[in-house]
Amino acid sequence: MTHSEQKIIVICDFSERMKEVIIHGARMADMLKKELCLTAIYKEKAQKNEIQDKIIQTTRNLKSNLPQLSISWLLLQKSLRDNMQKLVDEYNGVLVVLHQTDIHWVLKAFQQSSIAFLFVNGELPRFLSYKNVLVPVDYRKASKETSLWASYLGRFNRSQVQLIYAHETNNEDAGRLMKNLEFFKKFLSSLNVRHHEIAGKSSSWGICNETLERAEEWLGDMMIFSGSSSITLLDLMIGLPEKRIIKKAGNLSVMLINPRKDICMMCD
Repeated sequence: MTHSEQKIIVICDFSERMKEVIIHGARMADMLKKELCLTAIYKEKAQKNEIQDKIIQTTRNLKSNLPQLSISWLLLQKSLRDNMQKLVDEYNGVLVVLHQTDIHWVLKAFQQSSIAFLFVNGELPRFLSYKNVLVPVDYRKASKETSLWASYLGRFNRSQVQLIYAHETNNEDAGRLMKNLEFFKKFLSSLNVRHHEIAGKSSSWGICNETLERAEEWLGDMMIFSGSSSITLLDLMIGLPEKRIIKKAGNLSVMLINPRKDICMMCD
């Protein structure tokens, strides 16, 4: 297996829902002109041969159905968290695709990640188009981290980006928010990415939830948001906001960006 080509990493667990993850991963790989890499994780050496046989068979079946797509497979030992750096440095991963229900075990890996995680659910054609991308904009510096992936979808998929900006009553917070919004508009305009702004009703702390709740109204088929910049004691007690958002996203694909790491850039 060659490691030079940038890869869309699809986590395969051989459950019923794996098909949904592969379909979204293949859509992303085709859209972004990247290699699709089916990836399985094994804990014990006794499992290795069985899991390897399954991943090879899945790869063969997929290649026969999608001959135009570059497809590879990869086995990882231990856990996704233990292998995050290797996926980026050695295998040129640029995106990890998982099922929404994986959020309960995958957050520790995400917190080590310099590449985006995409959480998907179902295979309805509307939610496979990735044509109407919702991006909540708040006053945090971390909010701007979503701009890169919004631009990729706009450039490679001709997607429209909808900037859902928060409502702040405090002058200082409102000023920071407007600076972020102006940054998005300038950056996306410079790349000729179609975009427009929608005024949200929530503060910066609620704008992701509002975007999720009104996604149907805005005909969104994807949402990109930035995870927690810092983890508080309250987060440890009640769970991170990103976990709660992804668990209730329904058919909407949700891309999560880690603001605590420098995000890896994609080659054109």
